[in-house]
Amino acid sequence: MAFDDSLVKDVLKHADIVKVVSAYLPVIRKGKDYLAKCPFHDDTNPSMHISPELQIFKCFVCGTSGNAIGFVIKYEHLSFKEAVKKVAEICDYHDPRLDDIHQTKVVDPKRGPLVKCLHDLTVYYQYALNSPEGKAGLDYFNSRHLDADLRSKFLLGYAFKDGKATIRFLEEKGHSLKTIEDAGLASPTTGTYTDRNAGRVIFPIIDANGDVVGFSARRLGDGQEAKYVNSPATYLFNKSTLLYNFNNAKEKARIAGYIYVLEGFMDVYALYRIGIESCVATMGTALTEEHIRLLRMLNVEIRLCLDGDLPGQKATMKVANELANAGLNVRIVDNQNSTKDPDEILNQDGPIALNAYLNKLISRVDFILNYYKNTNPLQTSEQKTQLIQEFVPVLLGIRSQLELDSYLNKLADITGYTPEAIRNILKTARSKPKERDFKEIIRQNNPERKVLRRLEFAERELLYQMLQNPEAVAFYEQKIGGFYDETYRIIANYLVEYANEHKDFVPVDLITSLETSELAEKDILINKISELYLERNHPDVCNQELLDNLQQVIDSEKERIFENDTLEQSLEGKDPKEKARILSDFNRRRLRKKR
Repeated sequence: MAFDDSLVKDVLKHADIVKVVSAYLPVIRKGKDYLAKCPFHDDTNPSMHISPELQIFKCFVCGTSGNAIGFVIKYEHLSFKEAVKKVAEICDYHDPRLDDIHQTKVVDPKRGPLVKCLHDLTVYYQYALNSPEGKAGLDYFNSRHLDADLRSKFLLGYAFKDGKATIRFLEEKGHSLKTIEDAGLASPTTGTYTDRNAGRVIFPIIDANGDVVGFSARRLGDGQEAKYVNSPATYLFNKSTLLYNFNNAKEKARIAGYIYVLEGFMDVYALYRIGIESCVATMGTALTEEHIRLLRMLNVEIRLCLDGDLPGQKATMKVANELANAGLNVRIVDNQNSTKDPDEILNQDGPIALNAYLNKLISRVDFILNYYKNTNPLQTSEQKTQLIQEFVPVLLGIRSQLELDSYLNKLADITGYTPEAIRNILKTARSKPKERDFKEIIRQNNPERKVLRRLEFAERELLYQMLQNPEAVAFYEQKIGGFYDETYRIIANYLVEYANEHKDFVPVDLITSLETSELAEKDILINKISELYLERNHPDVCNQELLDNLQQVIDSEKERIFENDTLEQSLEGKDPKEKARILSDFNRRRLRKKR
């Protein structure tokens, strides 16, 4: 292996594959296993099985499988070492040997020059903020209670009014006009380039890797121009993939166990001012699939704190539903119809008031019920019926009888229905049979899954027993020697070699060994091994009788294949009369064998 074998084993020993996958995907329990929508193909229904017992995952549609480390490698495109460290972080396992593992960024030739250009400009903006001209910007930041530590933390700056001088500075640093334009910093006007942010205070936008990818620039004072100027969409900058402060918040959130999702920069700064660093902002965009993916990776409670006005509350309901549908744990700051944002609360009422505000958290269900009760009273019976219909799936998922009764009473209060009437609606919903998924029916009834040739069945059974029992490995080595199926043969031979070196091994060990091997077909082998491990239709006991029966089938079927191949070769190029004679002799020999 590339590094200490015992370290990998220790990490996997303390790892929980369900927790690892849950850090990236919503999972649902089914019996003793778990299911998730497979991220490695266009999956519309959960087709990826996760086994806590075996500590492996397997998609039964695209075939992708492996252990916790393999999942992280495939999902995040990390090296094996980086994935080992990531699994340890997710599972809160600490080992000094992990400290020497550092993520190596893949070099993107197009990204590098843009990142360097934006970095140099960020430093220039910070310099400008502390210049005589930058005093106006410094006064603005001070008026918003953003001290030197916060300004440094978030790389805040100021853009000189002479936008052409900014371009000259970048050119002197070695950046071409093409790079400057591609980075979204300037475009030619009247034949010349000038900084689009000139005369404004600067809020750099940093991606999850810690690189500046764009800017938001605010005007100072009143004027006809736009209050904010944001970087245009570029190769690096796309607001739908970015959460402000995510680069700082991700580790803080894992420690705290939660993360606040806010509206804007100032709200993030307000939370920092009272010591809460696990917070991000959406920068004025609707929540996207990429935002949800970033939040899911944290595997923490999401605390929504959006504007308290009517549009803000509607947005909160929408975002909360999207997060819940994605399987994330979400609670909402109860703003009680207040239109103050965190920055205003802190500046007007002080840190104690803001802390109290942020810690008054309610469930998504309570928020929606309060919304309809306080801000959007239902007028017609159709509206009331529609609300109950929307809540039926939510209520069906509640396991606590006390909690269910509470919500039934609240819903009854809003709609005018009695709790008993709503309870009867739930009973009816439970009694209706669920529609089966058509794709799943097709998959389960695929004839290739139902019927295996006799030889393949026997080889598959023996290989399964080899994965479970050392006696079967020794039997294969002594009595079989090789499988007809090429994939089974490669696995069996690898397994013999591995078992000779590791007397006691578990499924995850073998898969880890393959993950670190140089075999070109290792993904195919891992997929097949995972598939075998997860099968349930095998004998519970591996005894000599079972092994002997499997050998008999394998030997006879391999002999049959050999005879058929020999027959085909002997018939090749013969005239019809000679072919008839050869076939007659072949059939007589076969009949004698049967007697």
